[in-house]
Order: sequence, then structure tokens, then C-alpha cells
Amino acid sequence: MRRRRKNKRNIKIFIGLTICLLLIMTVGYAAFRTNINITAKGNIIDKSRVIQSWENISNEDFHTDYYKENIVTATFLDTNEIASNATESWDVSEAKDKGVMAWVVPTTEDSTKYDLYIGANKGVIANEDSGFLFSNFTGLKYVHFGNNFDTENVRIMYFMFSGCNNLNQLDLSSFVTNNVVDMHCMFQYCNNLVELDLSNFNTESVTRMDYMFFRDFNLSSLDISNFNTSNVTNMEGMFSECTNLLELNLCSFDTNKVTSMRWMFNQSWNITNIFVGDNWTTANTDITAMFDGSAISSVTTGQCS
Repeated sequence: MRRRRKNKRNIKIFIGLTICLLLIMTVGYAAFRTNINITAKGNIIDKSRVIQSWENISNEDFHTDYYKENIVTATFLDTNEIASNATESWDVSEAKDKGVMAWVVPTTEDSTKYDLYIGANKGVIANEDSGFLFSNFTGLKYVHFGNNFDTENVRIMYFMFSGCNNLNQLDLSSFVTNNVVDMHCMFQYCNNLVELDLSNFNTESVTRMDYMFFRDFNLSSLDISNFNTSNVTNMEGMFSECTNLLELNLCSFDTNKVTSMRWMFNQSWNITNIFVGDNWTTANTDITAMFDGSAISSVTTGQCS
């Protein structure tokens, strides 16, 4: 009798353990599926399409001094098939599996100048660190991103176009910037840009905007009306030496976390109006030489709707 009770108890224990194990496996599988869904967001799962990152000192592939001076256009494609008339090509994929290829073709107008093409099957995914991507490409006049440059996972955009002093137009309407934390010096020394529309930029995660537009001499129009600067801590020299700007709409700017505005509008001598809203403050900010050499000495409040 005792043996039967003992056997029944053992069976109950076994059944209970089995049910617990099944529950654990079910929950684990659900968590695993959930993790897959999260990881797959933003195409990051397709690693063969991710372009590599570069440092400021890079002197390889199309980042040599020679090509920086002689590449006049750059176009992103949805194929990694190298053109038959390419004079040189490179594997620029992060995985080094030829998933992302770059090549140059002599321009039709001048055989000593080049058109650059960067392509991957279904388009290129930007590296999380996209800093210095076209930094100091002094011959570059135009970049065509189209829908073939996915920036959803990018966190770093500093110096991205710095020193591109021949760029006269730049369409960044396809850029997704939700995850970007650093944009400092992004457009500095873009001396030939006449206007720049960044109204589609989501800057809610950005912490650095210092020298972002420094020495953009010909910039006459700058649409940053939707900028969210609630997490920005540094705006030093942000609009310094933008000598062609007449006014700035900074109504969306929240400067509560900003600790440096030194030289922010320094030498921007044609600016006559800077409009700011209720979240503009300089209470905890270094404002040394903030307006030195500019046409005004303060911002205008009460004009933002």
C-alpha cells in the first residue's frame, strides 16, 4: 500500500516537473521570438549590406588624398555589381565579404575626374559610426543618396561632410536620424552650400552640435525649424562665420542642458534676426564671445507661435 502511494507521489512529481519544463520552454521560445523581432528592426540583420566606417586619418580605397580631390559626384545604388568601365574598385563592406562595393568611373566631361558609386544588393546600410564618410572631399559637388542609404541605425555623424567646400547642394531628405547622438562639425567648411533643409531631421537623441555649420560662408537659408535640442549639451561655434545667413528660426530649441554657447554666432555679421522660444535659456551656459562680430547682440523672444 505504501509502495503504491509512493509511486503515485513520484508520478505526480514527474508530471509537475514536466509541466514546469514545458512552461519554461514556451516562455523562452516566446522571448526568443520577441528578441528576433526587435533585432531585425532597421535591416541590421542583413550585415552584408553594412558599409564600413572610416577614421579621419584614413588614406585607403576612395579615401586617398587623390580621390578626395578628384571625385566630383557620389551615388548610392541598390546593386554591388561593378560597372564595366570602372577604373578601380574596393570592397567597403564592414564584413569584408564584398556585400558593399565602391568603384570609380572617369567623368564624361573630364577623364581626370571621377564619379563614385557605392552599392549593395537592396541598397547600402550606413554604419553605426558614419563619421568622416565624406570628410575633406574637396572636389565633391553632389551626393545622390536616393533611397539606397539606410541611416536608421546610425549613431555617429560627426565630420560627415566636413571640408566638402565644393558641395553646392545636399539632399538629405531620406536620412533617418532618430538614433544619432553626435553631429558636431557635420557640415563645417561646406563653403559653397547655398541652402540646407534639415527640417526632417529627428535630433531628439543628439548631445553635440558644436561647430555643426562652422564657416559655411555661402549658406543663405537654413531650415532647422524642427530641431529637438533637449539633450544637446554643446552648441559652441554652431553658426560661427556663417557670413551669408540673414536670420535663424530657433523657436524649437531647448537649451536647458547646454553648457557651452561660446562663439555660437561669432563673425556671422549679416544675421539680423534670431528667433527663440520659451525653452531658450543661457542661465547655466558659457556664452563667451557668443555674438562677437555679428550684427546683433541678443536673440528675439515672443515671436514664436
